[in-house]
Amino acid sequence: MEVLLSACSPRNVRVSPAIPSQPAFNDYVDLQRGWRLTVVTPILKSGGFALRTSDQQVSGNTITLSTGTDFVGYEVAHYNVTGAGGDRVRVTFSSADVTKDGKTEPQPRSVLPLFQLGRGAKYVRLIFLVRISQADHNMAVIAAKHLDALEAITQQVKANPAEGCRIDRAAVCFWIPEGIAIRPERLKTVDGIPRWVDAYR
Repeated sequence: MEVLLSACSPRNVRVSPAIPSQPAFNDYVDLQRGWRLTVVTPILKSGGFALRTSDQQVSGNTITLSTGTDFVGYEVAHYNVTGAGGDRVRVTFSSADVTKDGKTEPQPRSVLPLFQLGRGAKYVRLIFLVRISQADHNMAVIAAKHLDALEAITQQVKANPAEGCRIDRAAVCFWIPEGIAIRPERLKTVDGIPRWVDAYR
């Protein structure tokens, strides 16, 4: 699926990859070495990342959204998930491209660096939450050195999202800002060609 964003100015912006699907309600995914994360970040004149859209139209596998004049462009950043000895994983920035006015240019760093998890992190988990209020956060990142700490803070976040996500000696937890889409991907051979696909498919 592709997402086509159109602003009030005479331009169309095609976002690829599409905004990712998510696992089931209150689900999570543990990052595995060999995966990558694709992060799509809207760039707005007003700041923040929550893109307000209207006039949605669906045609086949294309969604067309009207974004208004606040929309400037978007960034697609990639992070590699690698092994660092044993079963420990690391998340490192790989590349970023910013698209504005139909032109895409590589960037040396992301507009919003993510996944600064510290050297002690051994397990990294993305938690997907479906909130009653659309203004609430819907994705948290948890990193921990021990699996029991990862499980404990996962349960805390599910039970009390407002206060359960925090940083302590056992784990790091932070919310992904509203409007930013993260897609965990793994390599899969399709018709003899390696392609990045949703990791949880």
